[in-house]
Amino acid sequence: MSKAKTARPAESDPSALPMQTRAAPVGSIDVEKRTVEVTFTTGATVRRRRYAGWDTAIPFDETLEVSERAINLDRLNSGAPALDSHSAYSTFSQVGAVERAWIAGKEGRALIRFPSKGIDENADRMFALVSERIITKVSVGYSIDEVRVIAPEKASDVEKRIVTRWTPFEISFVTIPADNGAQTRATADQYPCLVERVLDGSAAAARMRMRQTSI
Repeated sequence: MSKAKTARPAESDPSALPMQTRAAPVGSIDVEKRTVEVTFTTGATVRRRRYAGWDTAIPFDETLEVSERAINLDRLNSGAPALDSHSAYSTFSQVGAVERAWIAGKEGRALIRFPSKGIDENADRMFALVSERIITKVSVGYSIDEVRVIAPEKASDVEKRIVTRWTPFEISFVTIPADNGAQTRATADQYPCLVERVLDGSAAAARMRMRQTSI
């Protein structure tokens, strides 16, 4: 049996990144109430990559667990922002707010409300594009709180990362979804993340607690 090894925190490890993104389709629209229901996650497996050194990209498959235990909906249910393309640097980028979020089977869903017509030009434009089905995709920004890492058994395999606890921060309306391997990074943040490593298919595991720092 392989011995468990504790990995040191590293910014190249995606679990140290404060936010990542995934795309999903826009759902039903209520023009009078200016709301739209979206599916912000189905937990699908996506190919991502991490970096070793300066320029070595290592692919891995990430799967989000979708359950009430796995997803912390506190931020979404406290009025999280609906943004234009994950832009969080200005209030002008916020086009709506999450009214509520919930788990329906194996999907994470949310109801997004836009402001009344005439209050904000950017919000009016976005709601019109969504209503006309011009903008049909949303993407969720989230942090990873706990992940199980499964090492590849063969050289042709890639590492698997099962995200067992995660926190959505915001939901964005997007045009072309970002590449599945792309990640939205902040400069110096590190968020606490419990990493369980499964080596050689055995039950051996290592746990790593990320140090939380501020910008």
